[in-house]
Amino acid sequence: MDVTDYTQQLNAINPYLSLLIFAILMLSMLGLYFLPSIIAIMRQHPQKWLLIALNVFAGWTGFFWIGLLIWALWPKEKLIAFQNGQGQGWGPYQAHSQTQSFSGSGATAEPPAETLARLARMRDHGTLTEEEFTKAKEQLINRL
Repeated sequence: MDVTDYTQQLNAINPYLSLLIFAILMLSMLGLYFLPSIIAIMRQHPQKWLLIALNVFAGWTGFFWIGLLIWALWPKEKLIAFQNGQGQGWGPYQAHSQTQSFSGSGATAEPPAETLARLARMRDHGTLTEEEFTKAKEQLINRL
């Protein structure tokens, strides 16, 4: 039995078997190629559209694909607006940004009782609404 006889026997069993195997392999390869994009979408990566575009157009290179995979798996950072003495800008923050005090700077954090009293005074003077006061109080309690 040579190769052509074996191929004819295999095709005689199920003529669509090789097509099914080919389709499964191609879908697997396509899924592997777009793995960085899939991960970015699933993790709601902040730059997912840029990552997807780079994956589509330049992901065929091995090193670039590995770089995109690392970027998709990198811890997420969000950008927030900030204002300091030098001006305004944008910067990343991590999950630890919730530890900032209500006074605006993390270095001069006041005790929670004083913060709550200051928030109550702001509510009494009309600076804060009742809803804002309740939300700030809950954030203060959750921080403890």
